[in-house]
Amino acid sequence: MEKVLITGGTGLLGKEIIKGFVKKNKKVYFTSTSNDKINQFLKSLEIKYRKNCIPIVQKFNTIEDINIFIQNYKKLNFNILINNARDISNLKIKYKNNDIFHSFNREFFLAVYLPYFLSTKLNQKHLKTIVNISSMYGVVPPNKNLYEDQYESSPIYYGVSKAAEIHLTKELAVRLSEKKIRVNSISFGGFEGRVNKKFKFRYSKMCPLGRMLNLNEIFPSVWFLCSEESSGATGHNLVVDGGWTIW
Repeated sequence: MEKVLITGGTGLLGKEIIKGFVKKNKKVYFTSTSNDKINQFLKSLEIKYRKNCIPIVQKFNTIEDINIFIQNYKKLNFNILINNARDISNLKIKYKNNDIFHSFNREFFLAVYLPYFLSTKLNQKHLKTIVNISSMYGVVPPNKNLYEDQYESSPIYYGVSKAAEIHLTKELAVRLSEKKIRVNSISFGGFEGRVNKKFKFRYSKMCPLGRMLNLNEIFPSVWFLCSEESSGATGHNLVVDGGWTIW
């Protein structure tokens, strides 16, 4: 049975990715910073799928955290790595007491440093595919007409770090090609489920598809890049945004 490692497993996207892989009969290891979130998620799964879900309580705050994690799990010989970790609390932007510098560093740490070290320091002998979860804001900057809060819902360090993650994907695709490891990324658009009705209405009017993405549209894109259906693709950023970035 193939082994999958997913960081950020109990977030909005992470939960859908986990469910997709266990239904594909993969053994899924996933990280979360909260035991409560892990327990809540596992309870939502059908019992037959829980046996293939292995939660790992892990906070990635420092390089030492990453090193310890790699040391503990390197021998598991993962076949697929999904870099999805981020911290929603970083969106609570503040301009006092140098908080914005902390947020910049934090976003870069989770979007660039963590994927880089996991991709290069975990055992690569069995690793076949890496997928970095990015964002449409790594492709284009936010549209000011969408927000009513002076970009506080989409601070500058989020898009900048996601753009860096897309370039990291290309760098890793080149550098890991000799080891037959494919590296791709996905830039998702906005999802329903964590925005109010007014925001959803504005977003839908500005998107070619006329709506936000549904949760069931998450895993098919991930699976495509992890399966042999995309065997010729590496260094690619797959944009799944309802057409947002073409306008």
